[in-house]
Amino acid sequence: MSMSDGENKTIPLGTRSMPDIPPKRREMRDGEGLSSSMSQGSRMTVGPGIQLKGEISNCAALVVEGEVDATLDGEGLEISQRGVFNGTARVETADIQGQFKGDLKVSGLLRIENGGSVIGTVTYGRIEVVAGGELTGDVSKAGSEAALAKPVSTVEIAAEAD
Repeated sequence: MSMSDGENKTIPLGTRSMPDIPPKRREMRDGEGLSSSMSQGSRMTVGPGIQLKGEISNCAALVVEGEVDATLDGEGLEISQRGVFNGTARVETADIQGQFKGDLKVSGLLRIENGGSVIGTVTYGRIEVVAGGELTGDVSKAGSEAALAKPVSTVEIAAEAD
């Protein structure tokens, strides 16, 4: 590849290619980052202003910055501050900074950040609700005998930010 400078001289340019864009890495407490715990191959981002409807499967990490109305079966879910997810999700980890409405099953860590909101039927392995996060609905711990024997009534958790 070369370029002319107006005096008909040819200046060689190095080969240019787009570098691989690394996935967003946001560390969570205990050194557990959603993106770092996922395989890198099947990561999908729904950007701001984009609406997606349908079924998503075999997804290592779904990052929602727009609006998703879907069924998700994957490893991880990350909803940004302006992101909205409506539907059903079955994942290993979830980091919610935006809004989730529906049926959420998280076998590992469910983390609801300041400003994050989860409304619906929620099953989790571990849970962390940061001050300012909200959790409303039928909530149960995965694998607990109490959850299997008797459904939990509606629980509301709203931590206030300092």
